[in-house]
Amino acid sequence: MKSRHAAWLLSSLCLGAALVTGSAQARQHADSPGAESTANCYNAADQNEIRLWQGRAPGATGDDPCRDIPYLRVFPAPVAEAGTKSASPAILIIPGGGYDRLTDAKEQAPVAEYFSRELHVTAILLYYRLVQPDGNYRYPVPMWDGQRAIKVIRYHAAQLGIDPTRLALFGFSAGGHLASTLALHSASDFGLPHHDAVDQQPGRPDLLGLGYPVISMDPADVPPSGSYRNLLRGFGGAELNHLQDYLSGEKNVTPRTAPVFLFESMDDARISPQNSVLFVAALRGAGVPVESHLFAHGEHGAGLAEGIPEESAWPELFHQWLIHQQFAPR
Repeated sequence: MKSRHAAWLLSSLCLGAALVTGSAQARQHADSPGAESTANCYNAADQNEIRLWQGRAPGATGDDPCRDIPYLRVFPAPVAEAGTKSASPAILIIPGGGYDRLTDAKEQAPVAEYFSRELHVTAILLYYRLVQPDGNYRYPVPMWDGQRAIKVIRYHAAQLGIDPTRLALFGFSAGGHLASTLALHSASDFGLPHHDAVDQQPGRPDLLGLGYPVISMDPADVPPSGSYRNLLRGFGGAELNHLQDYLSGEKNVTPRTAPVFLFESMDDARISPQNSVLFVAALRGAGVPVESHLFAHGEHGAGLAEGIPEESAWPELFHQWLIHQQFAPR
């Protein structure tokens, strides 16, 4: 089974650019009415998509491709010059949506295509399971999916043409909370009920990028967001108190935390900028390398922020930071 799956992964990278671009363009318009219901659904016929588990995912209550199957979508790095065989760095992109939806297409295909085309990295989108109205897929399920994504990428690095020692995360909004939690608690398995060979891979990312992230789950530090209410739905008492601390990034930074790039707009009307302010202060206090850009103006959920004064500078700033980190080619 392992060899068959490896061959399948390898063949997915040999598809023409037209397939990747065409399918991505279809998803790019998924925020139009009637389209978003299927925009984030696993498609077994699409060879650019990789299931995180070949069987039913841990904790899954069914096999609905729009709800129960977490997966990755690969945007390969541009073909290297003839005669070169160097493995590509990779960035795992985690879109936001409050942990109960992934409806903002600006954080999905457009960002992945930009990272692949302009940064010359393999960009990979994570479609993680979302909290349901009954509370199903609340914490720790998104963490299981996110950590598994890191390990799947490293496990299949050779077939994907990826350098497993150059794997970054980039998370937006609630996806920023998930990305930072994975980075801060990479040694934990978040109580995953069973393991296989993939789970033996390292879970620590080499770099962490964040865009207008949710960071704190402590109501005493930051007003509760939709991400808080969804992820911790149904928890109470001592268990809730523990999770409010454990899942607050500003409380869990250590000197070993991966270097961080972060951007935020101080007039963010949907998520408190205090999330970013607290996290940057904690990173600096622990001596963790951090490049932060707290813009006076921006828009939450803007993705690449094209046409938005100030905030639109972040993609190139991020590119230069990656070069400085010796992660992306010049």
